[in-house]
Amino acid sequence: MKENMKKFLMYGVMGAVLPFLASCGDDEDKTYTGENQVYLSAENPVIEESEATPLVVNVDLTSSYGQDITLDFKVTDDSHEILKLVDNPVTIPAGSRTATFQVVSNQKNILEEDTYFSIGLASVSVDDIKLNDVLKVRVTPGLKVPELSESQKELIEGYKVKYGIDLNEWIGVVPCTTKVESPAGGSTDDFAAEFERTLSGKTVITLSEQATEEVPVLKMTVNPMGLTEYFAWVMRQETVENDEYWFDENSGPSYKQIMDLLQWNRENPGSFTMSLDGLTLKEVSSSAASVDFVKTDEEKGYDIIPFDYVFSPWEYQKELIEQGNQVAIDLEETDGTANPSYYLQYGSVSEDEFGDGNFIEPEGKLDFSAQKMTFQFVFSHNMGSGYTRIYVTYEK
Repeated sequence: MKENMKKFLMYGVMGAVLPFLASCGDDEDKTYTGENQVYLSAENPVIEESEATPLVVNVDLTSSYGQDITLDFKVTDDSHEILKLVDNPVTIPAGSRTATFQVVSNQKNILEEDTYFSIGLASVSVDDIKLNDVLKVRVTPGLKVPELSESQKELIEGYKVKYGIDLNEWIGVVPCTTKVESPAGGSTDDFAAEFERTLSGKTVITLSEQATEEVPVLKMTVNPMGLTEYFAWVMRQETVENDEYWFDENSGPSYKQIMDLLQWNRENPGSFTMSLDGLTLKEVSSSAASVDFVKTDEEKGYDIIPFDYVFSPWEYQKELIEQGNQVAIDLEETDGTANPSYYLQYGSVSEDEFGDGNFIEPEGKLDFSAQKMTFQFVFSHNMGSGYTRIYVTYEK
């Protein structure tokens, strides 16, 4: 069993939050007399700029009021009006605690990279209420599919003859559903209780440069395994939204040093994207193939899913390291670093290092007949407890 000296079992850390979660329904008629809080949440807070599909935002109060209240929300950092709010302002009737509104792209198609926007509270009709936290929404540019080279097109034609398969069917934008099962016992509030999330998204898939005449290899260039936003959220909870460790009065100086150095904070969490190369088709027939997607990380000394992370604070820290900045150098491989690899994939995906009963063998399958590609694997991270199970389904 792998020991992580930085992890502490924190029983009861959700005590302040669970009562709220347990009382989010509107059945109970209570009049709240103390300070109230507004919580904003969304199942998967990602919007594609080129699409008009609305993102539904849930509004939850700590407790109800004895009269109707009206809340007016706003996009706090959107000078180019990339987004608009629909069904806003929101009125929550007396005795109720919940409502919804929508965030929709204005489809201006001017973004060149993933950009985060904050949904905040502009005004409210009562005084004794405050917003618990802004909701961060990631807006992605229109998905771009890499153009195949002539040699790649020839390889695909060769696979048609050799194996009787047409990989063109899996090149492009492919919808995916990703199920995340996170265990209890993590070191911060966000990971103290177990939870399950189902994420719907799209992945851009192309033929990898690693492909040969004998071995078909795929690459996921955008939102691999449907996990980009989830991993970005985990990174924020591990770092600039980690109230228990990064902002505690007894915390060491490294956290403040790196945030000041990189101008990296809750309001400016950075841009996070990732890709995944080397999805190698094996045991290929005209009807199915297995997909090998695991690689040994030489620095970590164990098997991982070889996601390639691009995280803007880390890119900046690497620049400063090259320039000889001592703070950036000192915090390169320790708590406070902006390196995603320090926090993500904390244990082997091929061997059960935690013994927590959550381990599953990594497995990938491509069923040409059913036009379905599936994956299962485990994920671990610094502030989590043991293994998170992940199941991914691509279906044409």
